[in-house]
Parts: sequence; structure tokens; C-alpha cells
Amino acid sequence: MQETTLPRALVITSAHAGEGKTHVACGLARWLVNQGFHPAPLHLGAAGAHQDACPGGGTVSRAAALLAEACRLAPEPLFESAWSRVDEIAQRGDVVIVEAPAISGTMSRLPQIRVERAAGGLRVNGFPLPAFSPAVTHGTVPELEGLPDWEYATRPRIGVVSLPHLLDFRDLALLRGAEWLTAAGVGQFEFLFVPATSNAGHDAAWLEETGLAEWLREQAFGGAVVASCGWEVGGARPVEREDLSDYRRLSLLLGRRMAPPMPDDSVFDGLAAWVAPWAEQEKLLEFFR
Repeated sequence: MQETTLPRALVITSAHAGEGKTHVACGLARWLVNQGFHPAPLHLGAAGAHQDACPGGGTVSRAAALLAEACRLAPEPLFESAWSRVDEIAQRGDVVIVEAPAISGTMSRLPQIRVERAAGGLRVNGFPLPAFSPAVTHGTVPELEGLPDWEYATRPRIGVVSLPHLLDFRDLALLRGAEWLTAAGVGQFEFLFVPATSNAGHDAAWLEETGLAEWLREQAFGGAVVASCGWEVGGARPVEREDLSDYRRLSLLLGRRMAPPMPDDSVFDGLAAWVAPWAEQEKLLEFFR
């Protein structure tokens, strides 16, 4: 009988959930990217509470989205499918980085990297690594537990006033699906945000000239929550910039449990530097030659 040909893959696994597999898998994936390789991800196991939308449709868990980002790939459902798709995923890169619980059968013959908690950090195949900060995974936030999840299908109608002197677009990054307004919108909104401005005098006059100032007051009278960020707008309640950029504060404001934001690229590069001492001691690059 012909022996099954295994794909080129590394499996990051642990005996228990929460041991640090995602951090190690993301660090290894980005370390390989920085070495000039093209890893492709496969996340197996518990999906977790948070789901991220994929650009091409469908959703994946936050862990799968993190692993795809570490590989510098857009998330897609294929990357959280099944062992039966691993050969297909292998066609997408040089090596498949698999994050999975303990495995058996044919796939147990793949090289496995075992992660376990240890005092002050964790151990990767016995090699000690300190705890990584900031964490890329987020635990349960008790004050948000009673809120429904934020979903596209049931999201509240949100508007953002596109000011001429909007201070920082990053303040609004978590408001997915918001309508950006330069004139009065049609119909009733549930939430309207006037962002921080670098020129309050000019933008206040612009709100009056465009009729948005009066429209915002009408929306508030109709039941919308109208909030201004860091400056005074007639009829609006004041909020801090952090109320919009912190997913926990924004969740409480909107009454929906928002997913934590994705880390920026520097965090993934930090993870790569974090796993580098172990990867170099293991001489992992020889695995790819």
C-alpha cells in the first residue's frame, strides 16, 4: 500500500485550552514571513465567542483571523475548515501553520510544537519564553457579558458626521458599517457621532451651513443618541475619544458586545521577535531547506 504523503506543516498544540497556542502560532507565522517565507494558516479547535467577517464572505473566529493576519493573508473560512483541507491550504504557501488541540491518526506524524503554561510565561517544546505583552487574545469582560453580540444583521443604525477637519480617522475604526454623512441622512438613526475636530470654530460653522446642526437636534428629538467627541455640539452628549476607540467602552455605549480590534502590524512583529530565540535554537529554518 502506498504511503500517504504529508503536507509541509507545523502543528502548534497543547494539552489544554488557554495555554498560549495562538500567541506562539502567530509569532511563528510572522517570524517565517520576516524570513522570506509564505506561511498559510489553519486554525482548528474551539472557535471562541468572537467572529470576524471575511472580505470574501463568511466569518472565522478571532484566533483564525489573528493567525491569517500574522501570515499577512486576509481571513477566509478555508483557514478554519478541517484537516481534510490541509493539502488545499498547502498550495497557498510554503508551509501550513496549524493551531490545533492534540491530534491523532495520520496528521500526528506532522512535526508538533507543544505549548504549556509555566511560571512567568510558557514553555515551547520545553524552551522557556516570558509572557508576551500586550496579549493578542482577550478574555471575558464581565461587564459586557449581558450584552448581545454585535452582528451586521442586527446592528443599530449608526451615522458619523464627516467633518472637514476630522482629527483622526482611527478614532472611528471600530464603528463598522456606519454611514458617513456630509449632509442630512434619510430616516431615523439610533446613534450619531460627531468626531473630534482640529478646528472647532470652522466645523461648527460648517454644521450650521449644511443644515446638519439642526438635523442632529431633530434626530436627538426622535430618539437617536447624538454624541460629540471632545468638543461641544448643540444637543449632543459629550464623549471621550477613548469611548469610541476602546471596544469595551464602545460596547457599553452601543449596547452591543463589540469584538476587540485586531492588533497592528508592530504587535505581530513583536511576537516574531518573542519566538525567535526558540525558533533559532530549534534550527527551524533547516526544516524548510
